[in-house]
Amino acid sequence: MTKILTIMFSMLLAATASAEEWHKADIEMSDGKMLSGELAILGSRPLTMIPAGSSYERKILLDDIISISQIIEKQEMNKPWKYKEDGKVDKIYFEGTYPFMNFGTEVLLTSGQIARGHIISLPFRFKGGGPKKIFLNKQEKGEVGQTMSDLIYPVKITFTERHGIPTVPLSGTVEGYGKLLKVSALDNQRETVCFATIKNNSFEFRNLLPGTYDVFILTDSYVLAGMSGDGPENLKGSPLPESAMTELKKVFPLADDFFNDRWILDLAGNTSFAKTMAYFRRADVYNAKKHLNGGFLWHLDIWSWHLAGSEWKIDRRYIMLRHKQQGGEMNRKLIMFKQLEAVKPGTEINLNAEQDGNAGKFIRNLN
Repeated sequence: MTKILTIMFSMLLAATASAEEWHKADIEMSDGKMLSGELAILGSRPLTMIPAGSSYERKILLDDIISISQIIEKQEMNKPWKYKEDGKVDKIYFEGTYPFMNFGTEVLLTSGQIARGHIISLPFRFKGGGPKKIFLNKQEKGEVGQTMSDLIYPVKITFTERHGIPTVPLSGTVEGYGKLLKVSALDNQRETVCFATIKNNSFEFRNLLPGTYDVFILTDSYVLAGMSGDGPENLKGSPLPESAMTELKKVFPLADDFFNDRWILDLAGNTSFAKTMAYFRRADVYNAKKHLNGGFLWHLDIWSWHLAGSEWKIDRRYIMLRHKQQGGEMNRKLIMFKQLEAVKPGTEINLNAEQDGNAGKFIRNLN
C-alpha cells in the first residue's frame, strides 16, 4: 500500500510540474539582494487583484505582465494582544512588539496600462539561486522581537522576456437604435469587464490585451449584445449536454435573493466554463434615498459555471449592464448580434438599424 501511495504521489507531482508555466524573472528583495531565475505560480489561480476603488476581483495572467511592484502603504510596530473574552472588544496587551506591513500592488501590463490595487496572496515556485518559494502578500507580519528589517519580501518582480506590445482599439458606431449610453465588454480570457468611452454615437475601448471580447451596448431604446462560448484557455471542458439549460434553470434561482424576478436568456461554453446570460429585475428599490416610483432596477449579467459531477456550480458573476429605469422610461428591446460575439481588438463594429435587417435576433423586452 505504501508503495502504491508513493507512486500515486509521484505521479501527482509530475502532473503538477508539467502543468506549470515557468517565466524568466529578476526579483529585487527588500534586503537588497537580486535574484535571477524562473517563476511559476503554485496552483491554478492567476494573480488576482481587487483594483483601487472597486470591490470586484480582476484576474491577471502572467503572460500579460511586465513587472509587479509592492508598495508599502502602512508599516508599524504592534504589541501582541488577545481578547479578554470571546465576543468582547476589550483586549489584553502583552510585552514586546512585532513588525507589521500592509502593501498596495502595481502591475505593469504589456499594454502599457498600470493596474493598482490589493492582491490576494500568491505563492510562486522559484528556480535559481535563493529560496524555493517566493510569496506575494497583501500583508507581512513578523514575530515578537523582530524589527522591520527582519521582514524580507519581494519589492519588484520583472519578467525579463516580456515587453510592451502595440495595442489597437476596439471601436464602433451605433446608428438608428437610439441614444448611445453605455458600452461594456467581457474579456473572455481574463474574466474581466471593460468599459468604453462614449462620444455621441461612437464608442472605443483602449489598451485592450490580446484575446476576444463579448460586447454589450445600452441605448435609450435597446440593448444590443453578443455572448460567445469563449473562455479562459485553461478551462476547456466537454461540450454542454442537452440537459444543461434545464438543469441550470433549476439551480439558478437559488444563487440570488435580491432580485424579485430573474431569467436565464442564453447559454454557451463547455462543462468547465459555461456562460449564462441572465436578466434581473427588481421594482422595490430606492434611488438617492427616494423610492423609484413606477421604475425598477435591472441588470444584464453573464454568470460562469462549471459541472462538478452531476451538479452545476456557479463560479463568477459579471455585471455587463446595470440601469435604474425611471417611471415612464421606455422598456428596452434586447437584440443579440453575432458581430458582438468574440470580437478581437482592432475590429470596428458598425451597427445601423436601417442596414442590419435580420442580422440581429430579438430575445425579449426588458420589462
